[in-house]
Amino acid sequence: MRVAAFLLATCLWPTVPHAAPAGETKPVLPAFSGTTTWVNRHGSIMVLDLGQDGELRGYFVNNAPGKGCRGIPYDLSGHMFGEAVDFHVRWRNGVADCLTETEWHGHMQPSRNGGLEIVAKWQRRSTLAPIGARKPMPQTGSDLFTLQVTTGLQSQIEID
Repeated sequence: MRVAAFLLATCLWPTVPHAAPAGETKPVLPAFSGTTTWVNRHGSIMVLDLGQDGELRGYFVNNAPGKGCRGIPYDLSGHMFGEAVDFHVRWRNGVADCLTETEWHGHMQPSRNGGLEIVAKWQRRSTLAPIGARKPMPQTGSDLFTLQVTTGLQSQIEID
């Protein structure tokens, strides 16, 4: 099922023209809407559905070596505003409960190969109630997700 979902994920590229003020150059990023697939350097897969209101829905499959809850899709929710991207995964579904949740806060930018990438800082915390006065410290790190283009045409928009 995961493979089928991964293979069925497509990119729809709308044409949205925007003009920059005279004499000003701004970074240009390809626009996307609909369902897109992203992969990080650990092989984890993120499938996002971006609504017209900027709402993100989808799922995340952790494939990081040495980590728990691998190979299972978990619901993802978040928001995108311009190039800013925030999303959240609670590592609990009908199959497994890893007793943690992770939030990512980052931005989308052009990649060196002409595609798109999301650069984000993450914070993972336990969902267990702390015992006593000591609350466990969250784990932190960073991620780089690369857009996997499967089909479609690419158009350009400018980021304000």
